[in-house]
Amino acid sequence: MRAAFFLTACFIGFTASGAEAQVLVLGNGIGSACWRAAEFGMGSMNEGFQNCTEALSTPSLSLRDKAGTYVNRAVIRLRAGDNSGALTDADQAIRMLDMGEAHVNRGAALINMMRPAEALQAINTGIEKGTTKMHLVLFNRASAKFLTGDVRGAYYDYRMAADLRPDIPMLQNAVQQFQVTQRPVQGAQNGDEMVDEIVALGNPAIRTR
Repeated sequence: MRAAFFLTACFIGFTASGAEAQVLVLGNGIGSACWRAAEFGMGSMNEGFQNCTEALSTPSLSLRDKAGTYVNRAVIRLRAGDNSGALTDADQAIRMLDMGEAHVNRGAALINMMRPAEALQAINTGIEKGTTKMHLVLFNRASAKFLTGDVRGAYYDYRMAADLRPDIPMLQNAVQQFQVTQRPVQGAQNGDEMVDEIVALGNPAIRTR
């Protein structure tokens, strides 16, 4: 079975609940339909994309809602495999309103485009700006780190993500791709001082079709 890089990156949409994100899509209008398509995958991808595009052409949409709608349309594009389009929408959201979620979703697109160093920078910026669903953010950052060769940093991010949401198998499975043993710290005066020795058994940033 041939390995393929397949939607490893997770993404964050703007919700209609203040507990989930900083930007709200209010009411039952077309912007809310765009959010539902991004958050829950409601309807077909084409319908979701059309709803988002129609919302963006609504003159009464506030700047915050318009930026959030670009983020949501980026999510739909990521699910459809349109990583270039998702990157374009995330960048547009950032130009309009510099939000953490837009940077995180920009990082998701860059991971899928096999540009992990840029993805890592985008995700870290998203964390600095403030974002939600940290288990997904850490999963993305771990994948970017792994693809840059930072196995140790990737393992600790995967483990933090799994600790935040032990109920999500994807996160637990990522941690299981590593073997961790302890060895004494070389040259340490105290013989009890240990360090983790981390070896990747597989590639948690790649799934198989």
